[in-house]
Amino acid sequence: MARRLHLKLPDIRPHARELAGTLVRRLDATLFPGMHLRRRIQGKTVLITGASTGIGEALAYRLADAGARVLLSARSTEKLEQVVSAIVDAGGQADAYPCDIANPDDCERMAAEILAEHPHVDILINNAGRSIRRPVIHSLARFHDFERTMQLNYFGAIRLTMALLPRFREQGGGQVINISTLGVQTLPARFSAYLASKGALEMWTQVAANELGHENIHFSLVNFPLVRTPMIAPTEIYRYSPALTPAQAVDWICQAIITRQKRVGGVSAQLATLMHMSLPKLSEAIVNMGYQMTPESAAARGKTPRKPVGDGDYGDNVRPLRRRRRQ
Repeated sequence: MARRLHLKLPDIRPHARELAGTLVRRLDATLFPGMHLRRRIQGKTVLITGASTGIGEALAYRLADAGARVLLSARSTEKLEQVVSAIVDAGGQADAYPCDIANPDDCERMAAEILAEHPHVDILINNAGRSIRRPVIHSLARFHDFERTMQLNYFGAIRLTMALLPRFREQGGGQVINISTLGVQTLPARFSAYLASKGALEMWTQVAANELGHENIHFSLVNFPLVRTPMIAPTEIYRYSPALTPAQAVDWICQAIITRQKRVGGVSAQLATLMHMSLPKLSEAIVNMGYQMTPESAAARGKTPRKPVGDGDYGDNVRPLRRRRRQ
């Protein structure tokens, strides 16, 4: 005799509350971003990876100024301590957690340390990332390019997120903001390693959101275009390309914090997605012609890129790991 299948009735109340508040939060984020950012994060604990420079550093200053306690992670101990000192001197709260997120053992060590030292972590922003601009045909003997991007952009991000999920459930909620790229929609040539890792991160993020929405755990994706940070410095052509400033990029992340919307991105992302879905062959032809017309970067040609005059020191992105100093 066949056994009956017993289905549990889903709890729709969290979704109803979230949907009811979505329009109000978006309007607030548009009209009064500063006030509502402070209301959203004052007294909260926010963990930011890749916080020693660029977007992460600018975000740390913004959130600390709005009243959050910021936990800052990156590989460079010295740079992190400089950021923490600047925040504390301005009256904010900050702690440094030097860590190589791409190293599984080090990532788990940092997560355990944070969970032991802080009773709650309210928002995780997976900002640390590695970009590699190299065509597939030049990567045939460089499979490590794909391993390196996956280790940091995908495995590192979800390893840290999964370490914090039990705490989110215990405290009744939390938010994860994963930094992605416009390239996931536009599919530019020469970024197979980078976009594969970000695409994997986006898929994981969306599935996790579908599973945990009823537990008040929210996931957001931020699809940035080019941002003027050390990450794009090795590619010479980007010095002449339009790009967001770190401050503008921080505005996008703050919008995700205030609204908890699923994805923050520009209109170009939506148009590119529509183009690829409706006219895939034409889209491929356009991208391929652009690929043929543009030169390879110095790094792809096996040369050291020339450092532009007047730019900052980008050494923090390549320094060896230094452990956190105990007091």
